[in-house]
Amino acid sequence: MESKNSKEEVLDKRIVAAREAAGFSITEAAQKLGFKNYQSLSAIEKGTRKINAHELIMIARLYGRSLDYFLEPDVAPDPVPLWRKITKTDVNQVQRQFLSFLENYSNLEHLLGLKRRWKDIQKNYDRDDFSDDGFERADKLGADIHSSLDLGSRPSSNLVNVLENKLRFKILHLALGDGVSGACVVDNTLGVGILINISDAPWRRSFDLAHELFHVITWNVFSPEEIGDGTTKTRPERYADIFASSLLLPKAHLLDALKEIAADNEVRLIDIIELAKDFGISTEAILWRLVNLKILKKSQAQKVLDNPKFRDLDRNMRRSLYSSERPSKFPSRFISLACRCLMEGKISRGTFAEYLEIDRAQIDDYLDGAGFVEGNYAKIATA
Repeated sequence: MESKNSKEEVLDKRIVAAREAAGFSITEAAQKLGFKNYQSLSAIEKGTRKINAHELIMIARLYGRSLDYFLEPDVAPDPVPLWRKITKTDVNQVQRQFLSFLENYSNLEHLLGLKRRWKDIQKNYDRDDFSDDGFERADKLGADIHSSLDLGSRPSSNLVNVLENKLRFKILHLALGDGVSGACVVDNTLGVGILINISDAPWRRSFDLAHELFHVITWNVFSPEEIGDGTTKTRPERYADIFASSLLLPKAHLLDALKEIAADNEVRLIDIIELAKDFGISTEAILWRLVNLKILKKSQAQKVLDNPKFRDLDRNMRRSLYSSERPSKFPSRFISLACRCLMEGKISRGTFAEYLEIDRAQIDDYLDGAGFVEGNYAKIATA
């Protein structure tokens, strides 16, 4: 039988590990927890001062952990997301937010007995599939996934919905700041999680989502070292871009749209911008897709991208789209599952408020606004 001292020793180590994984210095954590100085938290971590229940709850919330993490004798190590960023940015705090969201989401699915579907999209790909002409394979893979998911002629408009509800991906939108596009993770316990920068333009978010989808599909093909952290365009990262372009700009639909707007088979600057608006993609993605389809030469595309007048025109014509409604932080399916679990007595009001980051006093209004009231749970009599 485990002694009290060893339990306390485990608790002390977990508190330290949780703080470090969440990216807080001991001084910063102590301030956020309301300690008068960092020595109080330091004493708790060293085991020279006992922690009370309230303090442990506050620590769990700040570090994005369940109480079980601190109290259970054995806990599984955190899965490691694959990050994509253009600068060497510390993402520990955001990573813990991301994983905490996935843990909560996974718990709701488990409580409701829902099956995972994400493995449906992971084919038996291996390194040999990308050894001869990886770019051609990535392009074909994008077309195949577009077809299998039935994404239609304008995939960017319904990709999020299909991934969330058909494959049950867990997609979180957070303000990640400049230099960080997002992340993804595949884990047998948590499922598939994708993190998208809510601060990016809508067409950028669509492309990033498709890009991360490639990494999910090929999760067991390329090592994290091969893929990198996004600061350099490694080969797998370039494959992901080709895949995203093929998925979001299906050849037949793109060429049909181009035929309708291009006068006398001449592609004008305005046509590129109109296509980008139509498909919900950046003009850069449109240009390189047309290069891959041999509609434009590489030099032509680069000349357009280097043209400051084109950039100004593009910005002005899509200015209103920047202010279009941004997606909510939490996906509607996550919110719905949380409401169901609360209404069915599977989670407490405190857990519900914590999961959705609202005050307990707001719970009833929140449920009412989401349509989760007792009357709607009345059973329909059947013959």
